[in-house]
Amino acid sequence: MKKIVTFLLIGMLSLSLHSQHIFNKGDLLFNAGIGLGAYDGWIPSINVSGEIGVIPTGDIGLVSFGGIMAYKYSNWSNSIYGGTYKYNYSQFTVGPRAAWHVHAFESDKWDAYAGLGAGVRFWTNYDWDYDHNEYVNKAKVSPYVEAFVGGRMMFSESFGLFGELGYGTLSVLKFGVTFGF
Repeated sequence: MKKIVTFLLIGMLSLSLHSQHIFNKGDLLFNAGIGLGAYDGWIPSINVSGEIGVIPTGDIGLVSFGGIMAYKYSNWSNSIYGGTYKYNYSQFTVGPRAAWHVHAFESDKWDAYAGLGAGVRFWTNYDWDYDHNEYVNKAKVSPYVEAFVGGRMMFSESFGLFGELGYGTLSVLKFGVTFGF
C-alpha cells in the first residue's frame, strides 16, 4: 500500500511540475472574428485582435498586452407616407487592450481571461436632418472603451476558437478563430 501511495504522489508531483497552459510569457495569439450586439443595434462587426504574454503573476495567471481593430457597416432604406428615408452607419475602431489570463486551473486546451481596452472610434452616419430638410453625412471621432471576459479552446498549438462577452461600443459578443505563433 505504501508503494502505491508513493507512486501516486510522485506521479501527481511530476504532472504538476510539467503543467502547461495554452498562453504563457512570450506567446503571441491573434483572433479573427465576428461581433454581435451593441447600443446601435445587432449589426455584425468584423474584428481582429492580437496579444502577447508579458507579465507572469505567479501560479495564478499572466498579463498580456495587445490591440484590436474592428469595423461594421449598416444600410437601411424605407418608404413611409410617400417619402423614402435612408440611413447608413459605419464604424472603425482601433486601440490597445490588456488582459489577465487565469492559470488557476491547468489545461493545454482552455484559456480564460478578462481585460480592458481603450482607443479611438471613427464613425459616420448618413441620416435625415429635420432642421435642414436634407440628408447629411455626419462624421465623428470619439473615445472607445471596452471591458470583457473571454475564453479560448485550442485544437492545436496554433489553431483554436475564441469567444468574448463584454461592454464596448462595437460588439457585446465576439467569437471566431485564434491563431498562435
